[in-house]
Amino acid sequence: MLWKTQHGCTSRASSLQAAQNLRWSAKGEGIFDNPNPDGWTYRANAYVYCPDGSCKKFSGPLISQSGTVTLDLYHYFDQSGSYSFEIELLTNDSSVRSECSETFEYQKPDIRLPKPMVSVNEAGIVSCTLAEGGEGYVLGTDYGFNYELWAGGKRVFQQGLNESSINFSGSMSLDYVVYVRVCTISRDVTKYADSEWSDMIPLNPGAANQEPAKTAWEFNPADWGLAADVLEQYIAYLEKQYAAQSTEVPAFTTDPQNAYDVTVENSEQGYLCYLAFKTVLGDYTIGRTYNICPSGMADSKARITLTIPQELQKTGRTFRMICVNEDGQPIVLADLDSASDTVTFETDAYCAFALVYKDSASAR
Repeated sequence: MLWKTQHGCTSRASSLQAAQNLRWSAKGEGIFDNPNPDGWTYRANAYVYCPDGSCKKFSGPLISQSGTVTLDLYHYFDQSGSYSFEIELLTNDSSVRSECSETFEYQKPDIRLPKPMVSVNEAGIVSCTLAEGGEGYVLGTDYGFNYELWAGGKRVFQQGLNESSINFSGSMSLDYVVYVRVCTISRDVTKYADSEWSDMIPLNPGAANQEPAKTAWEFNPADWGLAADVLEQYIAYLEKQYAAQSTEVPAFTTDPQNAYDVTVENSEQGYLCYLAFKTVLGDYTIGRTYNICPSGMADSKARITLTIPQELQKTGRTFRMICVNEDGQPIVLADLDSASDTVTFETDAYCAFALVYKDSASAR
């Protein structure tokens, strides 16, 4: 993802149909049928309802074909009891939820998979083997490996694979990510529980003597084998990116006179998008980043009022919005209201947005 959002911001005229025939496999996979036509791109999110009453969201794959879809929802089984799920299908301009599935009765097994032994070579290849006691388990049938990359105290990458190694060389991750950790994940949760996580292991040789609590931008640029100016740009981007991440649901209202509805979602924006924000940022600071998309043709301006997150509200602070459209062009949108806890703006350009702020001299 560069300046464009993950989904883009185009509109569709046809209505979206809900997922059908939700069911569980014997191993705890969530299965459903997509009745929508081929050729569109859908996001399939799952909401897993757990025995303790909690709901866990599975951010599912992009799908572009009708038919049967299978999701590895069993990774949310962390306690014995009844589980059910719903499916949310989304396009750029609409979303629809399914009916709830029947329940899956899960009994957590007594056998826990062996913890992986992890090594990293200088080329950035992470390799795993099972610890003692791992003989007899079949890769891909009984277990796989879940790889996570961490920087600045936050997870920035995750992937579960039926592979005993993963190659991070040549990826952008090696520009800034410091640590990797791995756990052995069950491919049959009716027999085996996931293992404990391995220790955090540094990907970069220059970080080998640092504590995991250190953040990526605390290291000496020379230790990374990168040009100092390139590293500094990535570091600045990461600091802004981490500060702008949030899991809260954005609160917003729209003007009843708008010709179309909009959706507002928290979103992590890419490096080129950050550079576009920076060209018009001036002495403002990025507080949050969003995807804002129209539900129809954006042939007129829509007026949107966004509630400023509580932790960003401060006496003497002013706000405005920046939009980076699909062509990568930044557009500054002024705050049209005088309230201290909201920002109101009008736009007919969409995709990546940043809520930015500036403190007055007295507030500073």
